[in-house]
Amino acid sequence: MSKLIWALIAIAMVVLGGGYGNRIQCLSDDGPQMAVLGYLSAMKNARFEDAYRFVTASMTDGKPVAAWAAQQRKMYQLGAVKINELDVRKGHRNLKNMFTCAGSARVPNVLHASDLFNSQGSTEFEVYSVIMEDGVWKIDSQETLFDETAIKQWFPEDKMLATDDPGELPPAN
Repeated sequence: MSKLIWALIAIAMVVLGGGYGNRIQCLSDDGPQMAVLGYLSAMKNARFEDAYRFVTASMTDGKPVAAWAAQQRKMYQLGAVKINELDVRKGHRNLKNMFTCAGSARVPNVLHASDLFNSQGSTEFEVYSVIMEDGVWKIDSQETLFDETAIKQWFPEDKMLATDDPGELPPAN
């Protein structure tokens, strides 16, 4: 009887160890973060054709690369859009089950940008949904957070300071 118990304990340890190993692999996969960084770097440098390869058809409304890139270029020009700084954080990827990583992740980013209507610039707290598509990580959607609770959930170390003077900028983090 005791041999059976020890055998079951050994099997359980192997199974749990495999699950732990997969959890470490899922948490250390930088693929989702690199997809967001690649996309935003290309957008920052107005390389819209390069940015296209980092997004799914839902992000391009199914447009071919030339049409989508032309639309992005026009919007950037008309709006005088300028991405100043990126701060792409580590992606959050879960386990699908004990032995398989999920094919999706959420990647937070702090974006500092300016445009025609906001020449001083603003800080945006974003969360990108990234999925594995044909073996490649791609952005499937982007959400800009406005709710302080949601911002604190994704960016707990960042300080958000309100000021009484609208011309006063909060200090950099």
